[in-house]
Amino acid sequence: LLEMPETLRRIAAVLDDMQAKHRFLAASLGGAHRADTADRLVAEIDTDGKALAELLRDPARSSFAWVLLPERLALEEARDGVRRLDETGITVGEIVVNRLTARAACPLCQARAATEQRVIDEIVAAFPGRVVRFLTAEDAEPRGVAALRRLGRRLSGRPTRPPVARVRRRAPRRAARGADGRPPDWLDVIAPPGVRLCLVGGKGGVGKTTCAAALGLALARRDGDRRVLLLSTDPAHSLADALETRLGDDETPVPGAPGHLWARELDADRAFRLRRERYRDAVDRAFTSVLRGGGIDVTFDRTVVRELLDLAPPGLDELFGMLAVVDALFRRDAPWDTVVVDTAPTGHTLRLLRMPATALEWVRALLAVTLKYRAIIGLGDFAAELVGVSRDLRRLDEVLRDAALTRFVPVTRAAELPRKETARLLHALGPLGIAAPVLVVNAVTRVDRGERACARCARAARAEAREIATLSRAVRPGRAGAPRPRLLVAPAVAPPPTGVGRIAAWSDSWTMTERTA
Repeated sequence: LLEMPETLRRIAAVLDDMQAKHRFLAASLGGAHRADTADRLVAEIDTDGKALAELLRDPARSSFAWVLLPERLALEEARDGVRRLDETGITVGEIVVNRLTARAACPLCQARAATEQRVIDEIVAAFPGRVVRFLTAEDAEPRGVAALRRLGRRLSGRPTRPPVARVRRRAPRRAARGADGRPPDWLDVIAPPGVRLCLVGGKGGVGKTTCAAALGLALARRDGDRRVLLLSTDPAHSLADALETRLGDDETPVPGAPGHLWARELDADRAFRLRRERYRDAVDRAFTSVLRGGGIDVTFDRTVVRELLDLAPPGLDELFGMLAVVDALFRRDAPWDTVVVDTAPTGHTLRLLRMPATALEWVRALLAVTLKYRAIIGLGDFAAELVGVSRDLRRLDEVLRDAALTRFVPVTRAAELPRKETARLLHALGPLGIAAPVLVVNAVTRVDRGERACARCARAARAEAREIATLSRAVRPGRAGAPRPRLLVAPAVAPPPTGVGRIAAWSDSWTMTERTA
């Protein structure tokens, strides 16, 4: 969305270059070119892009607030996101810390509040000069006009730091560590042997990254002699923070992980930039050959092709990153046996999964221009590259639709809004032909038998149990003829699990529900 002004101006530039040939011919044949509706449309698009850019960067007309949970991963993501917005000239004036624990009255709340207080101190220090607001968690999910008005009044008041919850010094609640090195029981349901690609996705803030890390660690435990890659394609990477290690755009072994587990945070911009530069060189070589071979002036077409390379559809950079992954999985000397992808939030991920068809249209537009000169220079390197990309896109589409090779793992929370978005996600996966046989319900409040729970946790546990029951009845398989997805319940623990050992131990406590009719 925030890149749209620049996209509009690039669209205007491409259309203007296409019009340049028309203007040149009109001026050559008629002595003058009169601006027509096409010229006016180009000017209007360019003006709209410029006006939108100015609007977004004007603090008097636009305000931005960054909302985060009082958790370590959310803080690191907020640091990166606010810094990147600052670099583009967009000012984030407010930081909203949501869903704070109001009272520390039981072991889970005690551990949660202690962790939150440490993160709150870091949040205040991380964003000096900005308004920081705090919202305590509601007992019931705020839905409807009245509830949202109450929330709005709390947000519009004077920002104050929340009172420090009284915390007794006691060990935080953690998931029990597994007694042996066996993989968890749920793994073969999510990813039976033979599955090569697992995509983990869902609504922002539900814990996709931690669940993706848990799945990668479980696969490495089960398939000790096989090479597993954990790949983040989310532009706001959190995988390194979840694993408590340093990661970049190169595959890196995960310290302390079982088997052969590697991880990478994909720099999609860099990957596509390198590919685009290679394409530009091929374009220049091809059109230079045309000029030498036939003396034909192809300046306009060369400019249009170069501009089309810059005007790639949004998300194409990540798609080319996925093409590289599929190539690494299925070529003869494939370096990876299984890849687990930590995807971006729902809308972004659906765009990526639908991208092969969009990208094919882009490739065909480029081919249409270059094939005009096939009789003079043959296909050339650039056209050959495009044909190869077209083939890779079709192969990616086939891999995504093959349930024996690919699984999508939706992650949600036991609340109404995440449930409804998850239902829409499963519905959208159906036409794409992507299998999603298991749904992870994350951060579920669990009150163990004999454990003293506060009234708030008891209410939360009952409400979440109702949501899980509704979810088990409401979710429908996206693919025709597929069984209803099973639910895999991951308990809430405090502090949220990070690091190889804690994530693996936490995943051992996940429980699979029985499939309902």
